[in-house]
Amino acid sequence: MAADDRIDALFQLPLDEFTSARNALARESGDNAVKKLEKPNLAAWAVNQLYWHQRKLYDEVIKTSTQVRTAYKQMLAGKSADVKAAEVFHAEAMRKAKDAIRKMLEAAGNNASDAVMTPITETLDALPTTDREGRLTKPLRRTGFEALQGVTIAARPAQPAKAPAPKPPAGESDREKKKRESDQQELAMAKERLRFAEAAEREAEAALDRAKRTLERAERTRERVESELEEAAIAEKAARKELSNSESAWEKAKGERDRLRKKIG
Repeated sequence: MAADDRIDALFQLPLDEFTSARNALARESGDNAVKKLEKPNLAAWAVNQLYWHQRKLYDEVIKTSTQVRTAYKQMLAGKSADVKAAEVFHAEAMRKAKDAIRKMLEAAGNNASDAVMTPITETLDALPTTDREGRLTKPLRRTGFEALQGVTIAARPAQPAKAPAPKPPAGESDREKKKRESDQQELAMAKERLRFAEAAEREAEAALDRAKRTLERAERTRERVESELEEAAIAEKAARKELSNSESAWEKAKGERDRLRKKIG
């Protein structure tokens, strides 16, 4: 197996095996760079597993994310673009990817808690990345509107027919033009942040539903245990009474035996 393939194999291992396998490979290969490979955290490891074991879902996230960014670029360039449809497809790809990751986490004995799923969601939303695919060591986060960097905002971005874009005022100064373009970009950025906030809200709502179901199961278990405990207490009381009666009968039989032995001589 080629050295690069063996490094790829490291990132496919269960997370708790990474360090020992990396050190063994470093000793065997004598490559100091291998020894410096950073162990992924849980969120990065989970996204790596999606890449290695559910490539179709991973590629769908990449594809739909690219479509969303392209749609925003076209919109800001004054071209017609169905941003909403692109976002719907991306949201569905994200949902399927996160469901698959939850199953992989649980199969590996990890808890797919909000603290884990939030950075996973942010990492998926930041894809595609310039980092080596399948070898992430830390979660990604798209804090700005990087996808639109370098895009020239049209002076009159496309608007629906019912709400045509207003024409720039006559005699608009360069300063006013720059401010208007800056305002338009801020609006686009706000829409992008809103999209992520809505996705985070959906994730939180799903987590809330899971927590409610977990609580309901716990309550049913508690009620069952309490009922069994009550039945056990009743059974214990009856058993103690039976023991007491048995002890009394035994003492009585023993006394009768001793009396008869003495009488017989």
